[in-house]
Amino acid sequence: MLCVDCVRQHQRSIPREQRAPRFTDRQGNAIPLATYIIIGLTVVVYGLQWVGQLIPGFPDVSNLLMYSPLHTSVAAVEFSQVTGQQLFQPWRMLTSALVHSMGSPLHLLLNMAVLWLIGRQIEQFLGAAKFVAIYVLSAFGGSVAVLFLAEPNSAVVGASGAVYGLFAALWMIGRRLGADTRSITILIIINFAFSFIFSGISWQGHLGGFLTGLAASTPVVLADKKLAAGATPAVRKRTSRLTWLGLALVAVVLVALTFIGALLIDTQALLGS
Repeated sequence: MLCVDCVRQHQRSIPREQRAPRFTDRQGNAIPLATYIIIGLTVVVYGLQWVGQLIPGFPDVSNLLMYSPLHTSVAAVEFSQVTGQQLFQPWRMLTSALVHSMGSPLHLLLNMAVLWLIGRQIEQFLGAAKFVAIYVLSAFGGSVAVLFLAEPNSAVVGASGAVYGLFAALWMIGRRLGADTRSITILIIINFAFSFIFSGISWQGHLGGFLTGLAASTPVVLADKKLAAGATPAVRKRTSRLTWLGLALVAVVLVALTFIGALLIDTQALLGS
């Protein structure tokens, strides 16, 4: 993990007008509000998953928000024409990060624990907006990998893809600060080993989230390096614009890959014949 004081020292080295407004505690340290909100929202959704199972008539939240490659396929459109049921629901590529396995509360606990541990450091370094952008894009990238690499009728839930994207961002930040990244590198390797060794784990989502996290954090970290070296307001503005263009490019690539993946799923896989 990164030294928290290193991150804070880096933030203090940036001119105040260059930093985005943020909430602070009594000591003047940034409050990682986005991290807390994501954790809180995910826990609330998990509670609603249980309510849906225990109270008759309450919506089945797990089924409504989980993702399957079939939900983003041309086959889903054809299925709708045959059955009258609307199955093409691409938003599930993001909402699946909010729901977790009800059979294993540890699934939620581990993801939220990691988010708590590293999310606060990353948000403090990048700022809330860029932190959320990387988190969401990584969740999206995890689903795209599932679309291409998993069985069409498989179903996935969990924030693991987004969390792996944060692992990638943390590694990039460590390199940027000149910190010793051996510990985070070993942690990433161990987690990937578990993903491939044990069944029931979406290694596809983990891999996609990690690669997307690398891609999304690259323009952000490069921009920070340029700004930390000292820059005029005009350069800061242009650099910020280029950073967001880089993040937008990652999003466009993921959308394009989703369209390509949608064409690859055979209708028979959806109809079960």
